[in-house]
Amino acid sequence: MDGKVVWNNEELYGYEYLKLGSTPEKLVVQSTVFYVDNSYAHYLNYNVELNEHWLTKKFSINVENTGSLELHTDGEGNWFNNGGEIIDKLEGAIDIDISATPFSNTLPINRINWSINQIEHFHMVYISTPSLETKKVPQSYQYIRKEGELRYFKYRCYDYETIICVDSNGLVVDYPNTFSRVL
Repeated sequence: MDGKVVWNNEELYGYEYLKLGSTPEKLVVQSTVFYVDNSYAHYLNYNVELNEHWLTKKFSINVENTGSLELHTDGEGNWFNNGGEIIDKLEGAIDIDISATPFSNTLPINRINWSINQIEHFHMVYISTPSLETKKVPQSYQYIRKEGELRYFKYRCYDYETIICVDSNGLVVDYPNTFSRVL
C-alpha cells in the first residue's frame, strides 16, 4: 500500500501529513505533525516500520529537534530501546499509540480480519507528545458496521469511548471532535 494522507486536528489546531510506502516485506510510514496547544506551537516527525502483517518493528519520533525516542519490538510484546535494552514496563504491548495522530488506530484495525460485532482488546505503547513519556495502556475496538467502503469501530481506552470511521485501507476518515481526513 502506497499513498498520502492529510488529517486535520480538530481538538487542537493542527495538521498531519503522512506518507505510506511498501515493499513485499515491509510498510514504512513517514509523517510530520504540527499543532497548537496552550498557545504554543509543536511539531514532530515520526517513522514507523511495519512487517507485511501490520506489526510494528521499529518506531522513531523527533519532537521539535529537542527530544527523540526510538523503540524496537519483536512483535510479541517485547520492546527495546535504541541500545537494545528491554523496556519492562511495556511488556505485552503490541502496537504504538502516538497521542498526536489518528494513524495509530490503523495498526490494530489492519492486523485483524474483522467480523461485525467482534471485539478485540489490546495493550498499546502510548507515547504522549510533546513529552515523549511512554506507558502501556489497554484499549479495545469493536467492529460495529460497514457502509460502502467505510467501516465503523467503537474505540475505548479507560473511560473514553467514541466511534471512529476508517476507509477500506484502515485509515481514519473521522475521529469525532478530534481528527478528520482532508486528503
